[in-house]
Amino acid sequence: MEASAPSTTETWDAFFSDFYLRAFAADERETEARAQALAAARLTGCPEGGDLLDVPCGFGRHAVPLAQAGYRVTAVDRSSALLGEAARRAGAARWPKFVHADYRELPLPDESADAAVNLFSSLGYLGDEEDVHVLSEIRRVLRPGGRLVVETMHRDWLVTNFRESDWQLLGAGRLLLERRTFDPASGVAQTTQTLIDPTGERDSRSFSVRVYTATELVAMLRRAGFAETRCYGDLGGGPFTAATRLVVVARRAADGAPRRGT
Repeated sequence: MEASAPSTTETWDAFFSDFYLRAFAADERETEARAQALAAARLTGCPEGGDLLDVPCGFGRHAVPLAQAGYRVTAVDRSSALLGEAARRAGAARWPKFVHADYRELPLPDESADAAVNLFSSLGYLGDEEDVHVLSEIRRVLRPGGRLVVETMHRDWLVTNFRESDWQLLGAGRLLLERRTFDPASGVAQTTQTLIDPTGERDSRSFSVRVYTATELVAMLRRAGFAETRCYGDLGGGPFTAATRLVVVARRAADGAPRRGT
């Protein structure tokens, strides 16, 4: 059944849990994640050793290498399970500083970050208005002139690359099956992920996410108070097309004042 709205908070809490860790924490592409994180930091223009916000941070795939590169990283996530894994990966290092919070209400001071990153398709969970509120919260925490980098899939990319189902073999002999639908009227994609253990035991989670066009996301960033936005096709600053993912670099107004409208 096609979904017409993003999932509830309760659904996301059930997904970003031990289920998510069993599905994705054993991903061995650490070198790729580190390269993505450092490229995103360069796009933000964050000064060497600067204050960098990673929100949401998940299990630390980007926050940990950013801290290892010398940034003072504040890493925020709602999931205590994912934060626990992130802290384990960070070890006894001083940074990142992990914060357990919903990114709609960041428990951080105004103008306390030089830059921010929102990576790996981490918007669309809440719907248009609530996602604008999230972006407004990030703008509040940024210092005047600070930049946010958003890296995500987008509607044109989804339509081009849409597959109703696929599967992949995970670590420890687990299999991950995915089945998807997409409602073009609402722009909402629904996915059911099923983990199959070597014993044959199955565990499934279904969720729905809003998939924005580049035009929609740029307009949302403007509504949230960002003064300037630029779209790229990758974290290296390549050209944006329907066939690439979407990277938006948004700058907070230098005077710190919100800018409304598109």
